[in-house]
Amino acid sequence: MNCIEAHTIRKSYGSVEALRGVSLAVSPGEILGLIGPDGAGKTTLFRILTTLILPDEGNASICGLDVVKDYREIRTRVGYMPGRFSLYPDLSVKENLDFFANIFGTTLEENYDLVAPIYRQIEPFKERRAGKLSGGMKQKLALCCALIHKPEVLFLDEPTTGVDVISRVEFWEMLAALRESGLGILVSTPYMDEAARCDRICLMNEGAILQTCPPPENLEEYFIELMRKDG
Repeated sequence: MNCIEAHTIRKSYGSVEALRGVSLAVSPGEILGLIGPDGAGKTTLFRILTTLILPDEGNASICGLDVVKDYREIRTRVGYMPGRFSLYPDLSVKENLDFFANIFGTTLEENYDLVAPIYRQIEPFKERRAGKLSGGMKQKLALCCALIHKPEVLFLDEPTTGVDVISRVEFWEMLAALRESGLGILVSTPYMDEAARCDRICLMNEGAILQTCPPPENLEEYFIELMRKDG
């Protein structure tokens, strides 16, 4: 069974059609990348799949659960890391982790085995306020918080934007290890070198998926050519 499925999802904001019949699927242990310019509809799709907003048409499921009818159960099974840093800057690293663990009725200690490879890198700074961390450390903390309840599916909306190159590489090494544990991952990224590390990619433009395929060689040229044909 696929851990993420979406079928002909449509969503409009007034006269703007943000999603135009989007369909995709993600298997357990797979990284699917969403690639597209600003305004392509990536964040809207993430918000629908994580039960934050409703689709106008179409249907979607997470781990076999309907995103509309079963939204409460889905929220216990997914981890979501939005593009902007969304943790509490005045709380320490440890306080942020304890807070998110408590929301899901668990503890850092109980799920330490899953987050340990990431948490060990920020543990020396566990008493530091989150707002005082570097971009790379904020990213690792946010990923820890998204994983603290052992989700079955992970949603990452441009998680490395504005982060230095070394931290980006480290982040994708972490994702590769998480994939090996069977986690299904849907990630959007503006970086073609990151997209090339996905198992498959969905190329999006103006609310539609132009192509779903394994990352081809010369991905940037391939995407530009697709957009020209779409235009």
